[in-house]
Amino acid sequence: MPNILQPAALAGVLLVAGTASAQQSPPTPVSPLVVSPTLTPTPIDQVASAITLITADQIDAHQWRTVPDALATAPGLNVVQTGGPGGLTSVFIRGANSNHTEVIVDGIDANDPSQNGAFDFGQALATGLQSIEVLRGPQSSLYGADALGGVIRLETPEGEGRPTITASLEGGSFDTFNQTGGISGSEGGFHYALNVSHFRSGDTPVTPSGLLAPGEAAIGDRYDNLTTSAKLGYVVSNDLSFGLVLRYVDTDYRSTGENYDTADFIPQPDSAQTSQWERQFFVRGEAKFGLFDNQFQNTVGVAYANFQTTSQAPDDGFGLPAPVVDNGDRLKFDWLGSVALNAQNTLLRRCHRPPDRQPGERHREPYRRLRRTEDASHSGAERGGQRSGRLRRPLRQPRHLADRASL
Repeated sequence: MPNILQPAALAGVLLVAGTASAQQSPPTPVSPLVVSPTLTPTPIDQVASAITLITADQIDAHQWRTVPDALATAPGLNVVQTGGPGGLTSVFIRGANSNHTEVIVDGIDANDPSQNGAFDFGQALATGLQSIEVLRGPQSSLYGADALGGVIRLETPEGEGRPTITASLEGGSFDTFNQTGGISGSEGGFHYALNVSHFRSGDTPVTPSGLLAPGEAAIGDRYDNLTTSAKLGYVVSNDLSFGLVLRYVDTDYRSTGENYDTADFIPQPDSAQTSQWERQFFVRGEAKFGLFDNQFQNTVGVAYANFQTTSQAPDDGFGLPAPVVDNGDRLKFDWLGSVALNAQNTLLRRCHRPPDRQPGERHREPYRRLRRTEDASHSGAERGGQRSGRLRRPLRQPRHLADRASL
């Protein structure tokens, strides 16, 4: 009898061991989704384009506070920043000009028409972002001429589940003091996510001590950035939903310029700082609906972006120069339709266009650089940040010239 039961007991042990092994097998990893390569959520391992995905977990783990800090780790990018945080920052993808990078923030085209179609990444905070997608290579077939170099997409999270409140407070060297706060969640078909971030760097040393005159103290750059965002949505049914995105950025940047009014015409650090204020406002509303039992998905949206940059040079002994003000805005309508042909193929059709502007309006075309001063009697040299009797470098170098100089 014992000889007969031993094989059965052994088989039972093997069966239990096999079942336990099957239960302990790791789950199949899920590939994260990206939107920029195909305009629809697609697993990143099914995308043939060169793309880098930076997630919110990576941003938190590395404690990146600004978007340029995060982009500096992406391959194929050259991030050029002037001065400390808040300084003019351009991103060059694979050697293309900075205005050849299409920047999209929550579905809104964020390229600044008042800056030759480029985007100043120095004003973008990484806190509050869900993901950053960096799509390298020409993408004009999907995004138009602005995407000759590539696409960078910034996305904020959507609210889901029970209400969640987040907050943080931190400080450090260079008179750094940052605060964040947010609330998100969903109730029925309504979902919401509200975030506010404040970044302050009060004393960033950027002037080498060897360039200072004897007895002259260095003045560090100062930067304040207040960014607020809201993402709201309502799902009416399985084939109809609405969404609204709002974003506002308010920055104050103080930097030390160069004084060329010296005996040997060798530039020296200026004794007073240049002030620059920038305001950005973005809004987008969209509706998603399905036809023919959701076989034909449609997204209709309208987006508006407004940019205002004011630069004020210090008093040079001849009175306070007139400020330089750059204004730009863009209004865009778009439609995206998709039909799933099968499990592996989807047919997309996209139409988008900015509205025509009537002749005689201030903004005649969306990509025109506009500049005005408070006093029209000043000469053209004064509008560029220079006044007779004292030479001073321009407050903001034109983007296309900066691109050529960097390349």
